[in-house]
Amino acid sequence: MTRKSIIWQISDGKRGHENQSRGLIDAILRIQPAEVVTLEIETCQASWPQALLGKFPPADSLPKPDLIIGTGSHTHSTILAAGRASGAPTVVLMTPWFGILPQFDLCITPEHDGKSAANLICTKGALNIVRPSTTQADNRGLILIGGPSTHHNWDDAQLQTQLQCILESNIEIQWRLTTSRRTSKTTTTAMLNMANQQLQVVPVEETTPDWLPEQLSLAGCTWVTEDSVSMVYEALTSGARVGILPAPRKNSSSRVIHGLEKLIADQRATAFNSKQANLLIHAKPTPLNEADRIAKIVAEKFLK
Repeated sequence: MTRKSIIWQISDGKRGHENQSRGLIDAILRIQPAEVVTLEIETCQASWPQALLGKFPPADSLPKPDLIIGTGSHTHSTILAAGRASGAPTVVLMTPWFGILPQFDLCITPEHDGKSAANLICTKGALNIVRPSTTQADNRGLILIGGPSTHHNWDDAQLQTQLQCILESNIEIQWRLTTSRRTSKTTTTAMLNMANQQLQVVPVEETTPDWLPEQLSLAGCTWVTEDSVSMVYEALTSGARVGILPAPRKNSSSRVIHGLEKLIADQRATAFNSKQANLLIHAKPTPLNEADRIAKIVAEKFLK
C-alpha cells in the first residue's frame, strides 16, 4: 500500500494566514491523500539560531514530513528550523524578507508584491480556502467591510452613502454584511444601525472560520471595500460578480492599489458607481482557482 505523504503546517494562529496555508493544503489533498500535522508556533516556535543550526526538538516525536508549509513572518524561523532538521522541502506563503527568501525551497506570493526570484511563484492575490461555487443565487448578496489599513484611511459617512445606494439599486436582493478584524467599533455600530429587512449585519466577532466561505458560495453579487484585498480575491475565487467600494487612499501609487485597478481594467471586478450600483448587469466572471493551480505545481515538485 502506498504511504500517505506527511505535511507539516506551521501556524501562527492568525485566521488570514491560516486561510492561505489551508487553501494550499486542502488543494493538495484534492490531488492526493496526505496526513497533515499542524504545529502552532505558540508552543513550538524555533529561534533564529535554531533555524541556522537546523535544530527543531519537536521533530523527534513527530512523523517525518515530506513537506513543510507556513504563512506569515512569525513562522519563518520555525519553517526553516523544521526543514533543516527533517530534510523536508519548505514552502512559505506571502513574501518573506528578501534576505531569507533563498533559504526556502519555494515562495508563493501575490503578483501585486512585484517580487521575482528563481524559487518564487506569483499568484493572483493570496491563496484562500474558498472554492468556485455552483450554488450562487442572484437574489442573494454579500457586503464585506474592512477598516483603516497600511494603504487606506476611513470615512464612515462615505461608506454609508455607498451602501444606501447599493440597497436602493438592488431592492430585489437580500444582503448580508460582515465586518473584519480591522473594522472599528464606530463603523460596526454604524453598520448595525443600517440593518433592516433588506440588510442583515453580522459582525466578524459573531462568525466562525467557515461562515465567509459559506456565504460566498451562496451570493451572486459581492461588494468589498478596497482596503480588504484578501476578501476581494476570496470573492473572485467564488465566481461571484465582485464590486469594489472605494476607501480614502493614503497613497494611490502603491502596488496594492495598482493590483486592484488592474482587476477593474481586466473586467474581473467592477468599481463602485453611484449612478449604476447594480452588479447584475454584468456577466458572472470565470472564478479564480489559484489554490488548485499552485497545488499541482507543489505536488509535482515535492510529493511525486
